[in-house]
Amino acid sequence: MQQQPRLPLWFLGAIWGLIAGAFWLGLQVGRAGTGDLPSAQLAALAIVHREILQSHVDPQQADQLLERAIAGMVKGLDPYSKYVPPVEVPEYEERNTGHYQGIGADFDVHGDVVVLHFPMADSPAERAGLQPGDLLLAVDDTALDSATNRNRVVELVRGPAGSEVRLRLQRGNDRIDRVVQRGDVQKPCVKWAHRVAPDAQLGYVHLTDFHPNCSRQLFAAIDALQQDGSLRGLVLDLRWNGGGNLDECLAIARAFLPSGTIVTQFRRDREVVETHTATPETCRYPDLPLVLLVNDSSASASEVLAGALQDHGRAAIVGVRTHGKACVNTVYAWKNHDFRLKLTTGLYRTPKGRDIERHLHKGDTASADGGIVPDVESTVTDKVEARLYGSIQRREVPQNHQAAHAAVAAKYGFEVAAPPDPGTDEQVAKACEVLRTRVAPPPTNDPVTPK
Repeated sequence: MQQQPRLPLWFLGAIWGLIAGAFWLGLQVGRAGTGDLPSAQLAALAIVHREILQSHVDPQQADQLLERAIAGMVKGLDPYSKYVPPVEVPEYEERNTGHYQGIGADFDVHGDVVVLHFPMADSPAERAGLQPGDLLLAVDDTALDSATNRNRVVELVRGPAGSEVRLRLQRGNDRIDRVVQRGDVQKPCVKWAHRVAPDAQLGYVHLTDFHPNCSRQLFAAIDALQQDGSLRGLVLDLRWNGGGNLDECLAIARAFLPSGTIVTQFRRDREVVETHTATPETCRYPDLPLVLLVNDSSASASEVLAGALQDHGRAAIVGVRTHGKACVNTVYAWKNHDFRLKLTTGLYRTPKGRDIERHLHKGDTASADGGIVPDVESTVTDKVEARLYGSIQRREVPQNHQAAHAAVAAKYGFEVAAPPDPGTDEQVAKACEVLRTRVAPPPTNDPVTPK
């Protein structure tokens, strides 16, 4: 059944005003160098927008319809481009930079109480004296006496850096009030830096993301492992590392490579726009034997690093074929606009010219080719992979809070996060096995028998 709508004159006038405004905006954008927006499609957009608002069986929000239209325009370009509406920007920025504004505390709900597992190292929460096992009773004027409020802890505690939040805590039998000044909190990119095979002096570091400053975190972790004695080899774990900042990736590659091409970037029409190289001046660990551990969630910057080190024979790659993302994304922001635009603006090739892309311009399904193929394959079942993922993604407890955190875990019955090691992670075991073949035998201290 169809029904012919009858429209008031004022509504028609408003719609044509919208069309005229949109056309004017298109002209202004066109003058900026991007070309005029097509007037026929602008008119169609206004007409469709009007009809949906007036005629769709479910009421719609005018601004949300346009947000969806913009998102659809970007989504159709390729699998990686994305429109980020203003409401999603804070979460998007946190995911891509590792920064958020809050107090830096790991709370969790256990039954009817909210328990502080631990404050993050050098966080506002730690500086305010919060301790593992503190019970959070109220945030500002909101009591956590209901399940709804207990599940809103993250929302209630976070806020702009420099602002204050009042926390009511229970520590043993004492009620404590703390005023904590929120700050900019950086999630650590480096996790589980430890000796994975002390007898062979092998180290292990998991790098979660290529966020800003991750290279400095990684170098600090390696240097700390070297302070415990001579570090004779390193497993760098990039499993579930989806990439991030290219400059950070280049800094890490240069730390291991004394020379040569790291990656070559292309723009439209396959025009070479930039070739990134390594130099002896930036190489911190030229002789440290290295194994990279990867899986099918290792993508983008992880693949740039793995491809460069593999092509130069600088590291052995262990695991399974990586994700296969050989494109460069640029995130755009404009003054006086709160949205973000992530756009695929280029492609890259490994030092040997390999194209590892298997999702872009390959139709609706991923190509069987693409990704970084490991030098040594190490697979696990889906069940084991889920267990490993859960273990790796858990936060590492700062050393000065580990004993208190263990007591809290025993009291409330949850498992203490533990670093991956060869006994519990067969892919780490395989990586250590490969690394041992790349490490020179340790020097002996046996006295020389004179002839």
